[in-house]
Order: sequence, then C-alpha cells, then structure tokens
Amino acid sequence: MAPYQIHKYQENYRKWVVGLFSKVMTEHLPTTFHHILKLPRTLVLLLAGAPCPIPGLWLLGPGLRGQPPLLAALRFLAKYPWIQFEIMSLHTDMSDITKSYFSESGSCFWVVESEGQVVGMVSQALEQGGGL
Repeated sequence: MAPYQIHKYQENYRKWVVGLFSKVMTEHLPTTFHHILKLPRTLVLLLAGAPCPIPGLWLLGPGLRGQPPLLAALRFLAKYPWIQFEIMSLHTDMSDITKSYFSESGSCFWVVESEGQVVGMVSQALEQGGGL
C-alpha cells in the first residue's frame, strides 16, 4: 500500500484538484441514473411499453417503441444537475481555492497525495458570519 500524505492546498496542486473534482462529479452519474430508473413514476413510464397479450398475438405497447428516447432523456436528467453544479463550482470557489478557503479563519483545503499524485481532497469553508 502506497503511503499517503496530507498537505494544505498549494497552487501547484490546482491541476490535480480540478481534475479530481471533475472526475468525482462524473462518478455520481451512474448512481443517479440507476436511482431515477428505480423511481415508481419511471417504472410506470417504462412498463407502459411492456408487451400486451392479445389472444394469439403479442403487440408492443406504445411506450416500448419510445423507450430509447425516454432512457436518453432520463440519462440527461440524471446528468444535468451534476454538470450544473460542477460548472458553478469551477466558476466560484474552485476558481480561486486560496481565496475561497484560506481567507476566513477556520476555513481550509487539504489534499491527499500518494506517489506524487493528488488522490483526495477535503475542504472546510465557514460562511461569513457563520460557524460550523
């Protein structure tokens, strides 16, 4: 097992931190998509297209023909909030990590390094006038 070191953020970590942040946001997409697929309303939409038995004949329900576009729309709905959060974060606190996380007393940003690469990060930001 490689040794891990925890350091306070420095600007030379920026490339690694932003890349790791984007990767972590992307990792939420499959879980969110699977969650949406398990919701009762989604199941009703998908089952509306199940084959319908008619004596001697099986017809495809109207929803089954439309399921690929429906699944694509659901995938987009699962992905959209994470992309918006990533964009917002990259334009706010992640745009200037030093200013965002080191200007207030009690706020900080740490990186976890292993074999010369940033493999984790954690931050604590106190809102102005707030507390933990």
